[in-house]
Amino acid sequence: MKPWVRIALLLFCVGWGANHFVALLLVYKATLALDVAAPAALLGMYALGLVPGLLLSGPLSDRYGRRALVFPATVVTLLASALLGAGGGSFEALLVGRLLYGVGAGAAMNPGAVWLLELSAGAAPGAGARRATLALSAGFGFGPLLSGLLAQYAPHPTVLPYGVHLVTTAFVFVLALRAPAPPRAATRPGPLLRIGLDSTNRRPFIQGVVWMAPFVFAFPAIAFATLPSLSGGKLQPSYVGALAGLTLAVGMLAQPFTRRIAPTAAARAGLIVGAAGIVLGAGAVAWHATPLLLAAAALLGGAYGACMTSGLRIVETLSRPETRAGLAGLYYVLTYVGFGTPLGLALAVRKMTPTATLLAVAALALVAAAALRAPQVSRATTR
Repeated sequence: MKPWVRIALLLFCVGWGANHFVALLLVYKATLALDVAAPAALLGMYALGLVPGLLLSGPLSDRYGRRALVFPATVVTLLASALLGAGGGSFEALLVGRLLYGVGAGAAMNPGAVWLLELSAGAAPGAGARRATLALSAGFGFGPLLSGLLAQYAPHPTVLPYGVHLVTTAFVFVLALRAPAPPRAATRPGPLLRIGLDSTNRRPFIQGVVWMAPFVFAFPAIAFATLPSLSGGKLQPSYVGALAGLTLAVGMLAQPFTRRIAPTAAARAGLIVGAAGIVLGAGAVAWHATPLLLAAAALLGGAYGACMTSGLRIVETLSRPETRAGLAGLYYVLTYVGFGTPLGLALAVRKMTPTATLLAVAALALVAAAALRAPQVSRATTR
């Protein structure tokens, strides 16, 4: 087994555990008598945990190595999954479990993705970014699909999905232990938390990444969290899981096309396609046309895939080896801000109609597309 495959499988399992929760939201909503905002808060709690995990793990792994962060962080995700499986009857336990999983996932995904980039050295340009995105996207999509089926047709719907994930992740964890540690770049003396933004790349990062990044995960979160909750129909967990699976599957299929065009152009196209998906989703909500949710999910998934990979390609170009994970961590933090979108929309629909709220987000995506600028790379950045 190739070394990068071992890390890709680990990222797959981390993504699986992060996202299979969405297929269980309807079960929790029914069994715990939750309102519309509560499931969105559970998604938001995960995003909150991601922030310290993503920000700290990158600079720490730049200094101490990828292995020193990825493996302990994966253990944290295993503990969080165990807590979620055992605490399905308590909303408070779910909040804590999701927060803990966010911390572990953030600390594993960022240095794990950079580790995969480094193990892909010598492959075609952009191959590492595509492999990292594909691994995470496959986990994000497979998790809710499997857990939705288990929740609907198997016993113990709030326990069994976590048990399957725990066993699989433990097995992959053992496989990943044999992955070689990439050589560490020499680090200059300075503060431990080094993001890697300075006068050579700050402006290009803002112009080429910041405008787009929050929509990376806002698009799939809208597809499988917001649209089902606003549709008004009684959806089954397997259908929500299928929505999530379709969203992330299309995101994976979009990856090969991004390498054919410049990353900024791909990101701009992704934002436009995502805006179209949100408009279609608004129509599905307004007309109570549940089948349209599938078409909207496909568009939003394609937008996710184009934007995520494009952002990673730009970050890889703008970063220096000794701070690459730090800058990638900042990028991931900005992307996961999008997981707060369902909570924001759930609160907004108390004052506005669901259709108007969704159309406003679509308009923001178009504004972001217009604001993107191709980064001009300084020689000091790439040396």
